[in-house]
Amino acid sequence: MKYEIPQNWVNAVNAGNLDAILGCYDEKASLFATFEQMPITSREGIKNYFAGFTSRENAGVEIKEGTQEILDFNGRGYLATGLYDFYYTDGGIQVRHPARYSFMVKVDQQAKIAHHHSSLLPSS
Repeated sequence: MKYEIPQNWVNAVNAGNLDAILGCYDEKASLFATFEQMPITSREGIKNYFAGFTSRENAGVEIKEGTQEILDFNGRGYLATGLYDFYYTDGGIQVRHPARYSFMVKVDQQAKIAHHHSSLLPSS
């Protein structure tokens, strides 16, 4: 099985391509978003969340090398976990938000994110 969804999602976010971002998610996906207090449980909500984030100057995300772990569920899906940074420019200064993620990916006809959880790393 190919575990492409995390990188496909990163590529879509970095391109600011809302259709490609939404294409990574299942129709009934849920998102516990990095910068939202409440879970997002609708396709429109996911679209609006990423429209807001990608509208920021130089917005993007970068998976931290060597942090991703994959747990395969016998070809029916997989869990991808790891660390990434969200970044954007604010007032000419690059802002980075280190976060952790989990993508629960279901595989039917094609792989899609069923649930995405993202949270800021606690400051130490």
